[in-house]
Amino acid sequence: MTIKNLSVIIPVYNEADGLPDLLDRLGAISDILTGEFSLIIDYIFIDDGSSDDSFALLQEYDFGTRLTRLLRFSRNFGKEAALSAGIDAAQYADAAVLMDADLQHPPEMIADFVRIWLTEDIDSVYAYKPSRLRSEGPVKAALSKIFFWVINRDLRYDIPPGAGDFRLVNRRFMNALRSLPESNRFMKGLYGWVGFRQTGLPLEPPPRLRGESNYSPLRLLLMTLDAITSFTTMPLRLMALSGIIVAAASALYGIYVVIQHFLFPSVPTGIVSVLALIAFFGGVQMMFLGLLGEYVGRSVLEAKKRPIYILSDDISRKEKNVADRG
Repeated sequence: MTIKNLSVIIPVYNEADGLPDLLDRLGAISDILTGEFSLIIDYIFIDDGSSDDSFALLQEYDFGTRLTRLLRFSRNFGKEAALSAGIDAAQYADAAVLMDADLQHPPEMIADFVRIWLTEDIDSVYAYKPSRLRSEGPVKAALSKIFFWVINRDLRYDIPPGAGDFRLVNRRFMNALRSLPESNRFMKGLYGWVGFRQTGLPLEPPPRLRGESNYSPLRLLLMTLDAITSFTTMPLRLMALSGIIVAAASALYGIYVVIQHFLFPSVPTGIVSVLALIAFFGGVQMMFLGLLGEYVGRSVLEAKKRPIYILSDDISRKEKNVADRG
């Protein structure tokens, strides 16, 4: 039986409070997987410009003889960049597991991913939320449904609603992700874009045990806008369709006004309704221009060919741990 390498890739941003619990549970499941599947498991942590002691804690933690690579960004580049850095670092791995550090992605579920990967020859095994209504409430669930409806229109591939970054990807899946040149990345979209054989497992995320989420409602809104403008031109098509509908409605209303003028000359013209319509369509135009500006600005940033991330530290922990134990 060929021994396979599995990398566990974990972006970290201000997770110092919860890291000890994560590392303990991760170590326990890694030992089980090593014995059950004869895997060589290593860890890749990417500190995304944390302002707390996350990176220092990782440096001080005793990982034993397990190879551990600690990457630290020069500043906060975002989770998408951190995932990309981890995939770039796992060049030698037969597969990698991508997961968050807040324990809402339970490490114990990695065993299910690995079992499917090894027995069914699947390129990617991902976790998805079977019901966003229970975990996120009616408002966020409705907005999420609209988001996936917009982003999945007229595509030759599908981004599964409820699927996140918690997944296992094999080597050819990672090679495909590395080959993509864009710097502004929407990883959930790229997982669907590269294709291959994928399957999902349901997961109701447990609540955070420690710390607070780094994603405020405003930040989530901006990330949603980034995702849509970086991955689909459907909003531009909706803008054009809206223009056609408004033009048709205006033409019909103009015909109605002309007929009314000749047939019912005594009916007064409503200046308030006219001003309201002008204000409404002015607001719509400003919104559409702003959305168009997002696409133009994104194109400018991509044309500059800046790197996705910049590392300030790249530390391998195996040699140090082995020396300490010797």
